[in-house]
Amino acid sequence: MISVEIPDEIKKEVRTKGGFENIAKSIPDDTIKELVEILKALADEKRLKILYALHRQRMCVCMLAALTQCSYSKCSYHLAKLKDMNLIKAKHTGNYIIYSITPYGEKFIRYFEKLVR
Repeated sequence: MISVEIPDEIKKEVRTKGGFENIAKSIPDDTIKELVEILKALADEKRLKILYALHRQRMCVCMLAALTQCSYSKCSYHLAKLKDMNLIKAKHTGNYIIYSITPYGEKFIRYFEKLVR
C-alpha cells in the first residue's frame, strides 16, 4: 500500500476515483515508455524537419541531406531513428531509396499542428 498525505482539498476527488493506489495503477507505464522513445526521436531538430518534409513530399536521402544540411551518413542515422519509431518508411527504387511518412507519422504531424496554433 502506498502511503501519502492527501490534502483535504482533493481527498473527496481522490476517493471518487478509487483512491490513490487505484489512480497510480491506472497510469499506463508501457504507453509512457513508448511515448518517451518517440519523443526522444522527435526532440532532434533535424529529425523533426525530416518528418515535416516527408509530410509534404516523398524524398530521397540526397534531398533530405541537403534540406537538413548534414552529411549522407548523418542523415541516414536520423532516418533510421525515425524508421525505428515507425514514423517513416523506405522503398527501394532503382539506385535510390525513397522515404515517405507513415500514417502513424502523419498523426504526429496533425497533433503537432494543433499544439502550436
